[in-house]
Amino acid sequence: MKPIRILAALLCLALLSVSALADSQISMINMDAYTLELGRNHSNLAFMPDRNSYYSLINAQGEQLTDGQYTSIYPRSDYAFFKVEAKSEDGIHNDGIIDENGKVIVPPVYADVNICSDRWITGIKLTPSSADEKDYTFTNYSTNEKTFWRIDTVDVYYRGELVGSLTRSDYSGTVTTRGDYIAFQNRAKEYVFYNRQMQRSPIEAESSSEYVQKRVNGKYVFIHQGTGQQVFTEGCTLTPDEVDKSINYDRGVVYGLQGEVLFKAAQNYDTVNNYSGDYARVSMNRLRGLIDRQGNEVIPLEYDELGNYEPEYLKYGYISAVKDGKFGFLDAAGNVTCPFTYPTEIVRNYGTFATIKNLDGKLIVLSAAVGELPEHYTDVSIPSSYGCRAFVATNDLNQYALIDIYGNTLIPFSDTYRSLTVNRSGTVALGYRGSRNYDVIALDIQAPGQQTEPDPQPAANEEQAETREPGGANPLGGIFSIFTNPAETAAPETPAAPQADGSWTCVNGHGGNTGKFCTECGAPKPEDKAPACAVCGYEFTDGNVPKFCPNCGAKQHD
Repeated sequence: MKPIRILAALLCLALLSVSALADSQISMINMDAYTLELGRNHSNLAFMPDRNSYYSLINAQGEQLTDGQYTSIYPRSDYAFFKVEAKSEDGIHNDGIIDENGKVIVPPVYADVNICSDRWITGIKLTPSSADEKDYTFTNYSTNEKTFWRIDTVDVYYRGELVGSLTRSDYSGTVTTRGDYIAFQNRAKEYVFYNRQMQRSPIEAESSSEYVQKRVNGKYVFIHQGTGQQVFTEGCTLTPDEVDKSINYDRGVVYGLQGEVLFKAAQNYDTVNNYSGDYARVSMNRLRGLIDRQGNEVIPLEYDELGNYEPEYLKYGYISAVKDGKFGFLDAAGNVTCPFTYPTEIVRNYGTFATIKNLDGKLIVLSAAVGELPEHYTDVSIPSSYGCRAFVATNDLNQYALIDIYGNTLIPFSDTYRSLTVNRSGTVALGYRGSRNYDVIALDIQAPGQQTEPDPQPAANEEQAETREPGGANPLGGIFSIFTNPAETAAPETPAAPQADGSWTCVNGHGGNTGKFCTECGAPKPEDKAPACAVCGYEFTDGNVPKFCPNCGAKQHD
């Protein structure tokens, strides 16, 4: 990794705890950039330091992952890939693909690149043509001159390796992927399957479906269109990793690709869908449930709808459901985490969050982990409709806040940011301060009961920030600051507020009390009132005392 040299970049490693229920450790770097962009499925960012420079890929700690060689880097929304452009002789063949860490997957030598799946990518090379035979038109916006191009070849990449090429007649633009197999519709409107070595399937495909059913010797069998093999029977050589659908359910028994019995179903289900991650959806009498790979019912068959057609069920430990026409959420053990009290017609489902428009026009947010959140918002931005771990909220003052799946405010409302985004996994947020100044915020969202203690704070006698470079040079070449905690430099003169475990500290500093009077000196328990920060006086309105004050960052308790 190479250091980025950015003038006046401030690296503030501030470990903040925002709730007594869940620790979210936050580290932040502040940096100037002409462009800085975070994609919803990415933990690294596209970075251009100034208008006349090139793009690099950086991580949330500011470390440079690629050389500054690209004229553009675009985060792709559906996969952890970036589309890049580089200089080229004709100004046309300059598109390529890099992965999340900057590794070149497809070199930037194509007029167009298409990410078909996490395994398959196509790169298109063009040749000049007339306007009548064109497939592409490019416009020079300086001169308004148009040039026309037609497809010459289509290079096909499997997991970053060039495996073959197609001619223009083989490619109409319609592509379907099925695991290790890919289907192209040619210009004659026929579907042709290829394997990962780009060997053509021996059968004529009837559609782009992975399997077709045919009647053989009086019974229906499944034929895999990529190979022509009969599947779910002895002799099939396909493996679950190579295909999308790897099981078949027949009269209470679930079979694998080789016809082996995987398990006998717990009930005589009407249907067993293919596995999405480690779970499969099952149905019976129009009710749905979820089973694991051993056939155990994880979610009982009690629900009208289950899941949001997400690529992986229970990815973040929760799943949406509908019961008797009402919407709610469940956890991986089948426990109700958000009660089924919301009519489905008023709910917009985002996998792990849902929103309801209130009568006053504001948005109510339902969290899969904790149910309805107490605060309502003018607007919300949820990075994925298939599930995520945090979202951006907007209030009446057009201020932004970041809220996690457990209802914790990771970044409170303020005038700090003109825009705020977060990725799907809740590991990185990007705040724009204005004047091309950004905060890159690395997050560590933790579920209740999974807290880790924050790193030790500086010694109490430190009166100001200490400038140093622990563990090596500052990756941004700027100032590295660890700030002292105000709560550790001056002891409060008033009784400490009740702690998260219900204990309290008397006026003489004796802690651990649980009754009405101090067990050490007999001092009475302080009057019950909203606990507040001992340094700035900020009241914790929910009655819980966090480890650190969300207003000033002062430490409240261990």
